[in-house]
Amino acid sequence: MTTSPFLLIGTAWSFYKKQPVLNEIAFWMIFVPMGFMDAISGMVGIVEKQEIEGGLPLASYTAMEIALIIPLLVALFFFLFWGQACVLTVAKRLVSSPAGRNRTSFKAVRKEAYKFIGPLALLEILRGILTLLWAILLIIPGITYSVRTIFYDIMLIEDGKVAYGRPVLNKSIDFVKGRTWTVLGTLLLVSLCIFIPVGIIDATIKEVATTIDPRLDTLAAVLADFVDAFAGVFFMICTVAFYSELKKTPNPSNT
Repeated sequence: MTTSPFLLIGTAWSFYKKQPVLNEIAFWMIFVPMGFMDAISGMVGIVEKQEIEGGLPLASYTAMEIALIIPLLVALFFFLFWGQACVLTVAKRLVSSPAGRNRTSFKAVRKEAYKFIGPLALLEILRGILTLLWAILLIIPGITYSVRTIFYDIMLIEDGKVAYGRPVLNKSIDFVKGRTWTVLGTLLLVSLCIFIPVGIIDATIKEVATTIDPRLDTLAAVLADFVDAFAGVFFMICTVAFYSELKKTPNPSNT
């Protein structure tokens, strides 16, 4: 079964337009934490640059700075995983109700998705470790494992039950097995269609901002985060749309 990346993008866009709550999720749950961290990093970089230009020794992070940075990083990833859970909570309607006409409040989506923050975070860490271990042995098995576990998050939220461990990842593996390279090729083409224009926009923002004033580099990074947040949400919708299409056809490995 071959699904056109352009058809997936069209399906995802039609769904996205009917779900305005996705814009709120992209802004508050993904852009705001990313932009805040880049703004903080930019200010730290300015201070370090001033120290160097002023002839002062470049100070390493103090215990106080580390005590502030670690909670900020934890908060960043907390909101990012919460945002991912929110997007998938809305996007699972593509699987069960493709029309996508249901409207849900931002508050209701956050409440429903909250319980999946821990499972998503721990499973992503486990997936990363296992992918790395396979990649250490050989590159191809690492790529294969990463591709075959790509749908674990939507399958977790589609099921609606909090779950941990390899059985969740194995469920995605069984689903993808037999069409691994189809999944890889399709998602690769979708990502190129989305992120190449996004990369051009990001580079243009940085070029224009720094041409006006080099000190606007941090502002450019924050503006790029804004574009990246919405692009990331849209890519997740495309992935769910692809999962929905794959569910409609029998898995070749089971026939």
